[in-house]
Amino acid sequence: MSLHASHASHASQWLTIAIPTMRRWTYLKEQIPVFLSRPEVAEVLLCDETGEDVAAASASPWAADPKLRLVVNPHRLGIYQNKRRCIELAHSPMVAVLDSDNVFNDEWFETLSDAVQKGGHGLIYASADFMTVNAAGGTPTHPCAEFSGLRIRGSDDWNPLLTQPRSHFLTNDGNWVVPRVPALDALPASTRSDAVEAADAIYMLRCFIAAGLRVWYVPGLEYIHRVHPGSSWLETEAASTRILNQTDWRVMPF
Repeated sequence: MSLHASHASHASQWLTIAIPTMRRWTYLKEQIPVFLSRPEVAEVLLCDETGEDVAAASASPWAADPKLRLVVNPHRLGIYQNKRRCIELAHSPMVAVLDSDNVFNDEWFETLSDAVQKGGHGLIYASADFMTVNAAGGTPTHPCAEFSGLRIRGSDDWNPLLTQPRSHFLTNDGNWVVPRVPALDALPASTRSDAVEAADAIYMLRCFIAAGLRVWYVPGLEYIHRVHPGSSWLETEAASTRILNQTDWRVMPF
């Protein structure tokens, strides 16, 4: 490969896939080869709370892939702090902080890449078109499709959104692609994970908005959100519901 081609290849790899995980190899082994194959992806970073997923990845067919980075946390950080650590450890200008049990296919990457070409590396890219699939059965749904195309530019967009029916499904979903440095700067290192539990995504999103970051819910950016008995929300449902419902999530105007 020529030096010019090498530089072009490196420049095209602008994205870190960063996955906070704990005992989710059943799902990760489906997604890791997809992530590693994508030309946009510079690295796939696993931040593992307890080490089982890193052990499995180290014994997998992809263990020697130079894109794969495996980190075992020094102790259990909890949901929020592990997501923050994912952003902190990433090397790319943009970081996709993705749940370990969801499904992201090639179309997701293609739609994202088109959006980033238009919007640049300063926005947060998110999905309102995700599909929810329940492991227990039932018809797949798109619970946030009405918000597709939404842009949040500040408190004037954020605060009214909070009053809309079902908006918490959107604001507490996560699975964003964020600009690494400003996103990390917006997230307090002092916030304990048990203070937000599985209301972590709306907490982080409020931090981003309060710091002046803008969000675009990209039309057609669809992934599969799995609902299953081992999900973080269901495991912390009582505490997470209380935090979600009893917190004033508004952002004061600049």
